[in-house]
This record gives sequence, C-alpha cells and structure tokens, in this order.
Amino acid sequence: MRLPPIDGRQSEWPGSAIADWVKLKDKAAQLESAAGHSDAFERMIQRFREMARTGRFDGLAPLLKRRMAARALTSLWATDREYGLRLLNIRLLDALVDAQQPRLTRLTVVQLLQLYFGLFDDLDKNKKESDTGLREALQHHIQDQLAKLPVRRHQVSRKDILSTLQENPWLLSEDAPLRLVQASRDEGHDFHQAINHFGLEGFDSGRYGDICRAHYYLATLSSLTPGEHDPVFDELLNSAVSRAPYQGEKRIGHAALEILIDRVTDEPGEAWQNFIISLAGDPRIASSALAYREWWQPLGEERIAKVRGWLSREDLRLFLQAVEQYGLEENNRELQRMFPARKRFLEGLFQLKLIRNTRLVLGSKAEQSVRKILGSEVKTSFAKTDGQTSDKAIIYLDCNDFFIIQGSHNFKIWVYLAQPSERLSSYQSNYFSYRDLIHGIPGEYKKRYPGLPYDAITHRSQIWQNKVFSFLADNGISLDIEALLSPQDYRHQLQTYGMPAVSPHKTLVPSPLATVAATFAPNTTVYSSLNSELGRTAGASIPDTEREKLPAFMGETLAQKNVNNIPDDERHTSSSSSFARPAGRVAIPRTRLRQVDAATRRDFASLEPEAQSILKYFEDNPGDRVRFAASVLDTETRNINALLHGTLRRYVKQDSNHGWSLTDEGLELCREQGQPQGTTAVGSEMISRITGLTGAARRLLRRVASFPNSELSLMAEELGVRPIELEVILKGSLSDLCTERPHGIWSITPEAKASLDLYDQQESS
Repeated sequence: MRLPPIDGRQSEWPGSAIADWVKLKDKAAQLESAAGHSDAFERMIQRFREMARTGRFDGLAPLLKRRMAARALTSLWATDREYGLRLLNIRLLDALVDAQQPRLTRLTVVQLLQLYFGLFDDLDKNKKESDTGLREALQHHIQDQLAKLPVRRHQVSRKDILSTLQENPWLLSEDAPLRLVQASRDEGHDFHQAINHFGLEGFDSGRYGDICRAHYYLATLSSLTPGEHDPVFDELLNSAVSRAPYQGEKRIGHAALEILIDRVTDEPGEAWQNFIISLAGDPRIASSALAYREWWQPLGEERIAKVRGWLSREDLRLFLQAVEQYGLEENNRELQRMFPARKRFLEGLFQLKLIRNTRLVLGSKAEQSVRKILGSEVKTSFAKTDGQTSDKAIIYLDCNDFFIIQGSHNFKIWVYLAQPSERLSSYQSNYFSYRDLIHGIPGEYKKRYPGLPYDAITHRSQIWQNKVFSFLADNGISLDIEALLSPQDYRHQLQTYGMPAVSPHKTLVPSPLATVAATFAPNTTVYSSLNSELGRTAGASIPDTEREKLPAFMGETLAQKNVNNIPDDERHTSSSSSFARPAGRVAIPRTRLRQVDAATRRDFASLEPEAQSILKYFEDNPGDRVRFAASVLDTETRNINALLHGTLRRYVKQDSNHGWSLTDEGLELCREQGQPQGTTAVGSEMISRITGLTGAARRLLRRVASFPNSELSLMAEELGVRPIELEVILKGSLSDLCTERPHGIWSITPEAKASLDLYDQQESS
C-alpha cells in the first residue's frame, strides 16, 4: 500500500495531525514489506535453502504447485545471492511457471521483476552453457504473465510497475536502458525524472538501473566541451559501469572512449586524456596484451593511432623531466646549460606538428627519478633499458620525413631518413640494450636501406642543431629553424652559418630490404654441415643433450642480399660522418693489398676493440679531448682515460690544452693497420680457408665483418635462432677467423677481414 505525499502548501492542520500522518505512512510501508511473510513462509524459505545446500530435491515437483512455495522461491531468487542463485536455472524457472496454472500471482510476478531488474545482463554470467539464455527466458515468462493479468477494475492515482510494463513491454528488452535514456532526453527529462515517468522507482538500484545511468552518462559526454571535466568520469571508471553491455559486443566503456576520441580534433586536454588512460590503459603495448585486446582492439586502428599521437607529448614531458632532474641531482652544470636548447628543439618539433609518434625508453635509474617526482601521475607505457644506459632517458621521434633518437646525456642525436628499426614502432619489443641503441639499430637501418644516409651528432653547444639542419637540408628536408631555437641561438645560427641551403631534390627513401631475421629461415631443413662443425674442438665441448636439440639455422639457398647489397663504403664507415663509426670498427680501404710488418700487425690486432677505436678516433680528430671521444664512441670517459694512460700510453700524447693525438709510433701503427696483408702464402692459405667454409659459415663471417663487436645474443635474435647454434660455428670452423671478448662479443680478425674482402673481389670478378 502506498500513500500519496503530503501537500506541502500552507494549511490550517495542526502539528499533531502531520505527525499522525507520518506514523500512518510508516506503518503502511511496514505492512507492505511484511505482506505474505508469515512463519509458514519463513519455513518454506528455509526448506528451499536446505535443498540448495544439500542438493536433494525430494518432493520439489508437488511443492512448486503451492502459491506460498512460488512466492518463497522467487523471493529467494531475488534477495539471496548465496542460496537463491544455486536454485536459479531455466529448467526450474520453466517448472515453476508450468506448475502455477493458470498464472502466477501479482506478488510472485513482482518478485520476478525484482530478480530481472536486479541482475539483468548478469543473469547469463557464471551460469552453465545450457543456461546462457536465462535473461531472455525470464523476459519471455514475465511478458507472458503480464498478458495474463486481469485488468484492474479501479483506476489508481499512480501507475504501478505491472501496469507500466503492460503498456510499455519494450522496457524489458535487452536494449531497453539505451532506449529509455534516449526517450527521456528527447522529452527533456533528467535521469530521475525518467525513472519516475516510467514507474521504475524502487527497481533502479540493480544492474538494470546501473546500465541506464551509464547510457545517461554517455549522453552527457556528447554534450561536454572538449577537455572539460565532469563528475561522470568517476562514475564511468567504476568497473561495473564501464563493462556494462552497450550494443552487440561493445560495452559502455567502449562507447565512452569512442565518443571522446572522435570529438577531439587537436589536443584532448589533461582531464580527457587522464580519463581515457585510466579506463583503458596506454594503447602503446603489445597487441597480445589482455588490456589491449579488451579495450583498444574493438576501437579500431584509426582511433588507436590518434591516441598514440596524443601520448607523444606525454612521452616528451617525461623525457624532459628525466633530463632536467638528472642534471640537478648530479649537479651536472654542462647538462643544465644545454638542457634549454634540447627542450626548445624537441618542443618546437611538436609545435610544428611534425611528430606523428614517439617511443620513450627509460633506464632503471631514470625511471626511479621520474616516478619520484611524478608518482602516480606516470600512467603511460615506456620501454626499458639498463646496463650502460640505466641512468639515461631516450626518446624516439617519428617525424614522417625524418626520424630522431635523442638521449638525455652522453648520447648522440641520431637522425635517419627512414624508420631505422621496426622494433621502435612495434610494441612487442619492450626492452632495448645499450648495444641495440648504439649498434643494432644503425646496423639494421643500413641493412634495410643500403646507401641511405643517416647521421649521429655529438651535442656540442650551438653546433649540433646546425648539423641536424644541414643534414636534413642536404637531403631536401626544410625546417622552420626559428621555431626550434631560442632567439639567442637563432641569431647565432644566422650569423655563424646562415640559413641552410635546402636541396631541391629530396632524397628518395627506397622500399626496405628484407631483414636478416626475415631472410634467415630457422628450423627449415637440417643444416648439412652441422655435424662437421660440431666435430671441431670448440663444438665438441657442447653437451650431447644440447647437440641433439640443435636445429638447422641457415639454408644453403639463403639470399645474400643483406650483406652483399651493402656498398663497400657503407661496410666500413658511417653513412655521412666519421663520428658515427661504431666502436671497434676499423676501416680497411679496398686498395691493392701489400704486406706489412707482421710484428706490427700482431701488435695492433692484440689490442682490445675499444683501444683500436680510440686510436682511430684520435687519428681522425687530433687535439680532441676525452669527453668528446667518449660522446662519439658512446663510452665512459674513465674507460678512455684508463686505456690512454695504460695500454695505449706509447701510442698517444697529450698537449697543453688536454687534447690527445697520436705519437709517430701510433700513427705508423694505424697507417699500417689500414693496409691489409697481401696475397702471401699466409693470405692464400686464409683465402683457401674461407673458400672451404660452408655457405652458412661464410654468411655468418660476413655478418660479423660488416658489424664488428657483434653481441652473440643480438645476432641470434636477428637470425631467429638460439645463441648456441651460432656459437657452434663461431667456435668451430670460424674459431681462427673471429675473436671473442667477454659477454659474448665477437669480431673478425684483421687478417680474416682482408682475406674475406679479397675472396669477395675474386667472386665478383
């Protein structure tokens, strides 16, 4: 029984009358809630609970024919989530309706409605496969019972739930929440007015009401100004709301994401971006990740790319934060002095709308620094690095016509004309080693785009920007340099260098060649010479259990374009600058070979690759200081100083300005090293050795020759094999042609390199 509300207008009723009226109303509510609940009813409830607990249903069929039993069972379904749901299934629902002929009582139907509106789409969750249509079955039974109810003889002042649903049966359909909200907004009602209008008050506290609210929130999103915050965001972040069904397989959360993403034309604003990332996570993760498949994949690639573009600015913010904080914590005044120029340059690229995508890489120490400052604000995804780069922050920028890799400190700025590595844009790769960044990525670029230039530029104050501008201008790419420089640096640029002359012919970027990983077909046919490789001394040390597991890793029919298509000058030097020569690489001119003093050659060959690189650097750059060499060679200054004052002390000298150059003995050492051994008996013997190699071993030798100081694990990853497979050949048939350093670093010997060049010349002629 429901009493109408008291008229709030002024009246002459005494206060005692008002108090009596309130008591009467409360008593009526108590009577309504207790209707049908006698001691017998409670005993019936307990009987059903016992059935649910024990699984024994003796006497259930005749019991269902009783009206009280029907009320008790439907009440248990609607109110008891522990025992009631154990007894809820399509078979028992059908049996109850069939037993209650000719129809259910009004109270029983109301309790079924409480069940329906309370659980709604959850009726089909956590049920057996045979009961996945429980919501639909309950809907049909309710609609059938509503049709059987007799028409009321007397009109009531307020519609009850049964009469409302008789007039509006669509309110029970699966898409009813969406239709209800659309109808209420068309009529100018807010959410609570809509519930009252359709007589659903008291039935909106369950799942059905939550979904109605969610749809109402979506309509609110459509009316917000882009970037505007609204309390509806907090509601939508509730998992029960965001995962509510919307249309088909889509959820409310998907609809909310689509609305916001589609409405943004430029920048989403902090409130919208934070909501999107909090709801769905960062889209720059592996496509196999659960969060990606659940939230981003249904939105389509266009929306994903759009959000990734927004997050590029967040990557830049974190990068600059890490750089600035490192300079402050380490009291690095040089870095603090250079920071404004780097910040202006990178932010200028964003302001010019040149950046399409970014990838942030943080070392463990850099990550700690960022998290210490920003705390829970760090929501974006980033790749990781460690080892020599553990204190660095590195950012990759896709600027469409050119690509940049920029580091926080002791790291050159690398400028490419094409995407240097697919790993940078593939979110399957989430870790980059020091060697990946310094050697692996440039090496992959040269294999994919033979002859296409790139540059690696040291951050020398007021010089590095000009080198970037000049490199791009030489390749036909024009930049608004004023937007990338401070007013002071811009004036210095014009006074010192002038405006760079942009080539009228833009360098064409060819289609990338297949990578080594793609052309080396692992696990195809058994490598015919593998057993003979294993028979060597080094191979014999591999356990039999491991030897049995070795699959083939390179077929004899493998195309050799990955190495042979690289121009001669690209095999030994960087594409545009001697500064970019990877550590340990020794340039060997393809001139007529002559024999040099064997003792001198052996002396140079005995040096570590780092020592060789340092000698070659100061041969090319006499008078430079150690810190410049450290930046170019991507190593620590203390490592260079240790070698200069130790192993290399007889070959180098230091001037009064603390610059270093080579002594006469050092110059002779480097000069004669650059003249490989001629075709003496030893050379002929080594060429015969190379001729006698299997095709697989010879290709691996070329791989090591093209990229000295190659890490075994990195080579194995590129070739799609296990490291032990490469180790068998390197320590077998290539044992006298290659040298191994700690941590699995391999290089070719100078004699073997010269002989391999001769062999290739003979083959090509």
